[in-house]
Amino acid sequence: MSNPASTTPPAGGFPEGVISSVGAPGQQPMTTLPGAESTRSSPSQPPTDAPRPPENGAPSSPTAASTSLKPVSSSPTASPNGPVTAGSGYNSSSNGTNGNSTTSAGTRSSSPKSNDISPGAAAGIGIGCAIAGALIAAAILVLFFRRRRRRAPARSDAIPLNGFGSVEKTIASPDTVSPVGMIERSLPQPAEDQALGGELSRLKTAIKNHVQSYYHTNSVRGGVDQVALGLIATGNMPLIASTLGSLLSNPVTRMTAIRFCITWTVVSRIDPNCEPSLSFLPPEIASCLLSINSTRDDPSTKPGFMSRWKAFTAALLHDRYGSSTVTASDARNRNISEALQALNAVLSPFTDEQRDDRERVQKLEEILKRGARFGFTLFSQPSQLDFDWNAPPSAGRGTLVISPALTQVADDSGRRLPRPRVLEEQEIARSLETYL
Repeated sequence: MSNPASTTPPAGGFPEGVISSVGAPGQQPMTTLPGAESTRSSPSQPPTDAPRPPENGAPSSPTAASTSLKPVSSSPTASPNGPVTAGSGYNSSSNGTNGNSTTSAGTRSSSPKSNDISPGAAAGIGIGCAIAGALIAAAILVLFFRRRRRRAPARSDAIPLNGFGSVEKTIASPDTVSPVGMIERSLPQPAEDQALGGELSRLKTAIKNHVQSYYHTNSVRGGVDQVALGLIATGNMPLIASTLGSLLSNPVTRMTAIRFCITWTVVSRIDPNCEPSLSFLPPEIASCLLSINSTRDDPSTKPGFMSRWKAFTAALLHDRYGSSTVTASDARNRNISEALQALNAVLSPFTDEQRDDRERVQKLEEILKRGARFGFTLFSQPSQLDFDWNAPPSAGRGTLVISPALTQVADDSGRRLPRPRVLEEQEIARSLETYL
């Protein structure tokens, strides 16, 4: 074994950059690596583990557990087993909480990065993105359908035909509207029940005021013109002509009989079943109604077809017959004039001579024309409306219906109602059993 106190340099000397120092007797020689400072460990001066600044502008590690390498000198250390030769290498010092760590020479150690996303966080982000996407899609759909609704008309495009054939036609969008759908949209809205009943009530009031203003209850000579009375007593009049003549001749029942006479003349002539030669409806409509009523159609389908036909026909003829006045060129004037002549022939014996007769006739003509306008309004309704002249059983004997009830028997789609709806009540005269 060689003497530890002596060191023999190799032939040619030490390599360049390696400095060899020979320690004092009893001490180990110390070898310093290139670029490293030779230090001697001293109990009073412990080695510093501060990391070196990065070379060549390299950034330092951002984490607290980053590892820094620095060249350290190897100093001889006493060992109970004998001398220790000088070693060379790097000390790897870590500033973590667990103290310094040392790696083998020529290697670098680096801690893993701590910016990874946990599985729970990733799942939460995915769910949040899905919900946000669904909300955005829903908002887009809402805006789209709102815009379409603004462009579409308020009236539904569905044509309810369930009342006659269970056929249903629906228009999908304004871009694919059929001609039938466009016609359905342009049809006028049906009149309110109160409006229809109110118009009949006003007509009854006008007749009542006319009778009280222009006729008397005095005794008269002669009788009633039976020929003219026959022109009035048409259709299914609840009284026979002779009974009506007796009521007119009697001063006690005269006013009631005159009101019935005028009301029947108007209402019977705006009924859909009236003969075209007497009807106050437009002649085109009255002729069609006569042909339609004479056919044998399925009662379950006919009301539905009639509902649509009336609405379409009234819309097409509205410009001619839908005005608030009956002009001189109106085709209904002929039947109105004939009814006025017959009615005036029946009522003229009972007129008040103190009143202007021309004015009376003019007022009577206005009542007939008002009834004709009301008849066209009733025809234009898609629902089925009827006049009820039958007195209820509770009325007893000796009653006369002066003015009929206006009832609705089918809805706007032509479906039959379980029970008629009364839009205007009847007006009944009682205590006439002695005269009937």
